[in-house]
Amino acid sequence: MTRRHAAELGLTAFLLAAVVTTLAVAGHGAYATVPVTIDGKRVVVPRGTPVEVVVSEYSRATPGDLLSAADKRVVRRGAGEPVTALVNGGAAQSSAVLRSGDRVRTVSGADVVEPVVVETRTVEVPPRYIGDGPLATVVAAGDPGIEVQERGAVSGDVLATQTIASPRPGIVRRAPLPGSAVVALTFDDGPWPGQTERVLAVLEQKSVPATFFMLGHRVKQSGSLARAVVDAGHTVGNHTYWHPRLDRIEIQHAEREIVSTSDVIAGATGARPRWFRPPGGRLDERSRAIVERSGMSVALWTADPQDWREATSAEEITQRVVSAVRPGAVVLLHDGGGDQSAMIEALPSIIDELRARGYEFVTLDEMPSVRSRW
Repeated sequence: MTRRHAAELGLTAFLLAAVVTTLAVAGHGAYATVPVTIDGKRVVVPRGTPVEVVVSEYSRATPGDLLSAADKRVVRRGAGEPVTALVNGGAAQSSAVLRSGDRVRTVSGADVVEPVVVETRTVEVPPRYIGDGPLATVVAAGDPGIEVQERGAVSGDVLATQTIASPRPGIVRRAPLPGSAVVALTFDDGPWPGQTERVLAVLEQKSVPATFFMLGHRVKQSGSLARAVVDAGHTVGNHTYWHPRLDRIEIQHAEREIVSTSDVIAGATGARPRWFRPPGGRLDERSRAIVERSGMSVALWTADPQDWREATSAEEITQRVVSAVRPGAVVLLHDGGGDQSAMIEALPSIIDELRARGYEFVTLDEMPSVRSRW
């Protein structure tokens, strides 16, 4: 080996040794650590560690919770404000790399109340059924309600509800099959505040339909009460405006009594009468022609307990009605014209007793035939 060759070999060995030493130093540097302090505790972490890793490993701070807007109970743990990390007294991004000697302080996140959503929705209500029997007829379609509701976006808790429009249930009237023993309750001389409402309450409780023969001037004074009768699914009839004896007045007067009452009832209730009952049951042929031209049928009665008489007890009224009723009977009662407390007291017993005897209640619309002449 020549001297020159030996020198070249020595240089190569030196260079290889230098490269190995450099790689060793570099490799050692990759595993170097740095001391940092987090929440007063000194820890050693690998060089290049970001803030978020140190916080997740060593911090005891916790994120806030998501609370219900209604009662502030916890809806979701840890879904509130996140943990905040301060590096050397200042805010730092979670991805920032920590350096030797950095001091980290963490602060727990605050609780957060869930957001509130406002929703407008319709409220459907089931129909109300009145009467007995398998034949169902919708007599009032009803209307859905509208309400505005505030609720928690996450919990669904309801904070407040405001009714914009109240729902009105539809009315379905159940009628019996043809040939059944039926009876119709009719009420004259209303609407009469303080009494008509009580009659309606009994009929609703007992699920009984009825027919109300109204006076025009009473409807004019108590239109909302007249409307309540129709809204409850009952039938309305015309009983003249002032309750005169039609066979004793001039024909022009009789026409005003009949026609104006139908107009007033239709305006207040939305239902135009199909039935007419003459006061006292008195009707001459002139007035009968007016009734027929107005599209109405005359409706008299077959059972009259004379509930309007003073000193008549509820027991007497009940006994008179029950003893007089036969299949197809039309019962004459009064919700107006004076104090009808005895009749109203008797009404539940009348209904219960007739049902016990096998009768089903209908309006005049479902009655197979109605007496129109004496």
